[in-house]
Amino acid sequence: MSTKKILAVLLALFVFATAVSGCGNSGSSSADSQSGSSATSESSASTEDTSSTDGEVPTISLMVVCGTTPPDADAVAEKLSEITREKIGCNVEFITMEIGNVAQQLNLLLSGGDDTLDVFVAGISVPYSTIVNNGQALSLDSLMEPYAEEMKTALGENVYEAGRVNGELYGIGHLLDQASTACYNLRGDIAEEFGYKNGDKIDLAELTELFGKIREKYPDTPLIGPMNGAPNIGDTRIDSLGNKLGVLDNYGQDTTVTNYYESAGYEELVGYFKQWKEMGCYMADILNVTDAPIDYIPSGKAFGCFASHFSAEMNGIWSSQNFGTDIASLQIYEDAVAVTPWAYECINPATKNPEAAAGLIYLMATDPDVENLLINGIEGQHYQVLEDNTATYVDGKDISTTGWCLGYSWTAENSTISIPFEYPADYYDRMLAANKNAHQSKAFGCQFDLTGVSDAVSACTNVVNQYENALAGGAVEDFDATLAQFQQALRDAGIDEIIAAKQEQLDAFLAG
Repeated sequence: MSTKKILAVLLALFVFATAVSGCGNSGSSSADSQSGSSATSESSASTEDTSSTDGEVPTISLMVVCGTTPPDADAVAEKLSEITREKIGCNVEFITMEIGNVAQQLNLLLSGGDDTLDVFVAGISVPYSTIVNNGQALSLDSLMEPYAEEMKTALGENVYEAGRVNGELYGIGHLLDQASTACYNLRGDIAEEFGYKNGDKIDLAELTELFGKIREKYPDTPLIGPMNGAPNIGDTRIDSLGNKLGVLDNYGQDTTVTNYYESAGYEELVGYFKQWKEMGCYMADILNVTDAPIDYIPSGKAFGCFASHFSAEMNGIWSSQNFGTDIASLQIYEDAVAVTPWAYECINPATKNPEAAAGLIYLMATDPDVENLLINGIEGQHYQVLEDNTATYVDGKDISTTGWCLGYSWTAENSTISIPFEYPADYYDRMLAANKNAHQSKAFGCQFDLTGVSDAVSACTNVVNQYENALAGGAVEDFDATLAQFQQALRDAGIDEIIAAKQEQLDAFLAG
């Protein structure tokens, strides 16, 4: 497997979380999130003991998410400690968590009753609300007060304030791509042949027309391949409020929570799914094909797939680099919506050094040297800087031999202050511009607590899993009948209860 293919597979593991915790209006724009909870003895620490000290210097343990445990964790932690000893008076050790084991590991470490883990990311595998509701995140307002203004400048006030629950701050939101727009990725030579280029806009009717023209000339090549088994087109006209079980329409500008699966927009999508099946656009047995797009688009097994990104143009540039073949990414909807962050940096209430832990979060948000070490590792050992001030692997190394978990900038507090790794030089500038230019959802910062309707959430999630991808993948015979069954099954499972709970909490949030 090639370096770029491995990286693409790892990045495909990035999953946005679902419903979050109780709405608390921060008084400024905030954000919604989710989090991971769990940890196990499989975790790898770069020093012997979380609570150990080097003379009078405390050691802060920091959660690091990776694909596989990196062999150079100790070396990177020591380089980081050289900075933190000088700036905030502490050492740092890493507790590494492989992406597939985060839930189990984090839960064990946070429920252990000691300070085995000091600083951790909530939002991977388990909702942020779960962490907060379980009392597993320390209140941060007083701890972060010395750093708050500088961090608001670095992250944006809305992102910094995103972790408020009932007015109290328990986590610092990650500055990521809050904006998202739905795209169709088409092999570049085919796009050019039919008059399209990377970054062009195309609505669903025009896309369907394009499909027809391509199918007429290339009848044997599927146009819609899977995305790791999920062919579904993202609907970025809505704020999904975490799980699409009750959404805000009109790019999140409406304030009435509605049933997405009974909306005109979703029914329109299903109509196109039906047309695309009749036209023969789907890859055969698409729901059972678990390969990533890099496995089939460059080789000609399929011409395209759906995707989402903060920018269609940047998605095409990034995809072209990683696929090793030219990709034109076409933007499907006119605008983009910016939603609440899904990831938060938190402090374990059992920590023995809360001030040092808070200082570490501050540096992760504001210090380029700190973030670059966490994201890219050690220059000359794990990466090299190119003339355009972007980073790539050291000569002769790839993701399997580099020694550090490169490619995990999405787990960082503020990736925008790091050197872009195998991204275009202006990648983070464009991400920030997309966040700024998107429609900020009216629910940005509302932390939904769905524990009171958890049975309905579980039942409805099972219904969605049964029907949504089957419809999106053209894997049903009667689309109209299947859609009606889907809608009724959701009503029977309690979707109206979930919508009512979200509406009540959103109303309270908007009322201040």
